[in-house]
Amino acid sequence: MLNKGLRRQESKTGLVFITPVLIWYAIFFWIPLVFVFAVSFTKWDMFNPMKAVGLKNYSKLFTDPYFLKSLSISLIYTLSTTGLLVFLGMLFAILFNRPGVVASLARMLFFMTAIVPLISAGAIWVWITGPEPYSALNSLMSFLGLGRKKWLADADLALLCVIGFIVWKNTGFNTLIYTAGLRGIPSVYVDAAKIDGATRFHIVKDIIVPLLRPITLFLIITNMIAGWNVFTPVWFLTKGGPGSATRVLSTYIYEYGFNRYQFGFASASAVVLISIVLIFTYIRLRKL
Repeated sequence: MLNKGLRRQESKTGLVFITPVLIWYAIFFWIPLVFVFAVSFTKWDMFNPMKAVGLKNYSKLFTDPYFLKSLSISLIYTLSTTGLLVFLGMLFAILFNRPGVVASLARMLFFMTAIVPLISAGAIWVWITGPEPYSALNSLMSFLGLGRKKWLADADLALLCVIGFIVWKNTGFNTLIYTAGLRGIPSVYVDAAKIDGATRFHIVKDIIVPLLRPITLFLIITNMIAGWNVFTPVWFLTKGGPGSATRVLSTYIYEYGFNRYQFGFASASAVVLISIVLIFTYIRLRKL
């Protein structure tokens, strides 16, 4: 009886502590989420009363070539950044997973880009890829005799530049996660393989990579969620341009919501994006 009363008291105490968090989530997440879902079935410009339109926004959405293009750009961006970040993160973690000052310095340098604020890193990337003759990349191109390019202002190169920025910015974080995973692999597996005469390539392929599978899956899902949600880097670097070359779903939603004041249509787009993210979030939670 005493234990039951104690457990009840602990439950009440725990509820008191988590109530502020629940209120915060309700105000800034659940209520806006329900509101966006409701608005997606209306026509609303924020100045006039809402007008219910049923599924009209969704039918218009999936027949809009600009939305379909934004969806494809988001898909290309997400698959490209996820693949490169996971591959390079594992590669550099394996290469630098050794004792010594050089390896430690290399890990530190790789991780430095991950801790630099996003806008500061974006400003550095603009300096690297700027159209000016004195930008770092154009200076290198001129030195090699290849001619200068307007990297972020070229519709054929802008998306590649944005992908390159994210890979440059986040490879260090992925490398750090893989390094932690490598430190958790028992050395007896590698030692036994060396005794059997296995080469380093086979040790990596047959032992290290399979044992890192849970971390690889975690990073794939995490990077894919981040890829679908991306907004700030794209908006800072290109604002979705030139034209619609880098208009991902988030910038598409922003344009229709805050530039054209079509909040019902923008909300329908947001519901589609939220649904995609929730699917990957569910997969991630199932695999943890």
